[in-house]
Amino acid sequence: MKKTVIYCLLLLLAGTMLHQCKPIDLTADYKDITVTYGLLNVADDIHYFKIYRGFLTDGNAYEAAGEWDNIYYPVDSIEVKLVEYRDGQFVREAVLDTTTVVPKKEGDFHNPKQLLYYSDWQLDNECVYRLVIRKKNTGKEIYAETVVVGGFSVRNPLVSWNMNSENKYPIKFSAAENAAVYDLYLTFYYIEVNNATGAVEHKQLTHKINGSYIRATSTSEIVYTGFTPKTFFTTFLRDIETNPDVTRYIDSVDGKPYYCLRLTAWAANDTYLRYLEASTPGSSIVQNRMEYTNFVSDDESAYGIFASRGYAYRDLTMENTTGHSEDSLVHSALTRHLNFNYYRYSPEFPNGDAQ
Repeated sequence: MKKTVIYCLLLLLAGTMLHQCKPIDLTADYKDITVTYGLLNVADDIHYFKIYRGFLTDGNAYEAAGEWDNIYYPVDSIEVKLVEYRDGQFVREAVLDTTTVVPKKEGDFHNPKQLLYYSDWQLDNECVYRLVIRKKNTGKEIYAETVVVGGFSVRNPLVSWNMNSENKYPIKFSAAENAAVYDLYLTFYYIEVNNATGAVEHKQLTHKINGSYIRATSTSEIVYTGFTPKTFFTTFLRDIETNPDVTRYIDSVDGKPYYCLRLTAWAANDTYLRYLEASTPGSSIVQNRMEYTNFVSDDESAYGIFASRGYAYRDLTMENTTGHSEDSLVHSALTRHLNFNYYRYSPEFPNGDAQ
């Protein structure tokens, strides 16, 4: 039976892990292929890196991918280092330890236990970081470098939107150092109360606001003008199903009454943007795509991405003082079938007192 060499690319795209499998050569001899994923974020206390290896199988490749020993290097067979440089000069380095405490979602590859390498460094957006993987049996090294996206902030809106407005609303945020592209997401937090049992379930719904990527500009402020608040009622809430057995209320983000919306701006550096552009399906019937990786190896046996992203957010209120947004949520023809009631009647209204 012919053997198949399989490698896996794990990619996170806004907080989701994705995977792609690609057969290389059905008759090829085994080649040690390394696939690495890592995204640095200055806001994170812990930075995780995933390192896979290629494997050979005589049987079902998907079943083989579910075996721990097939897809991970033995921890004593490789050394993984994170190195920091400033202005081209070495600053520090650390050999990374491993952990299995972060579970992996179900899929074709081994789960829920997964092997991750990690660092607890506080990052500096004025530095360059190199991830180095050394094979102990051969001394061979592969590496990738990235700059780090700096911190930034959402400037507009300040407190709330008039969610009934059909006019384009300018969303403004400061430019992030080293960012090449941005995405905007709106999250709606709400609760469902079971009418029979009184059980409370906290839920959230997230939509991407912008269509195509928002490109970085030379200015200190990024402005996006493609959002119409009214779409919150016309399209955003369509993902909530009708359920006569529950009563719904807006939730409070971080315990702040009436603050049930979070606008999050994500920024990514040029390395991440190039990967997205290379891997995103095109509109042509010819779908030959280039494989993108910023990992360097002498024999082209390293794949993956080592890049950076960051985020900023602003919590927003839905009090009726701005455009009667909560009235519309409860009573409008667009959403009244969803059984929303006023937050003041919620069992989780401050002090637990339904008004």
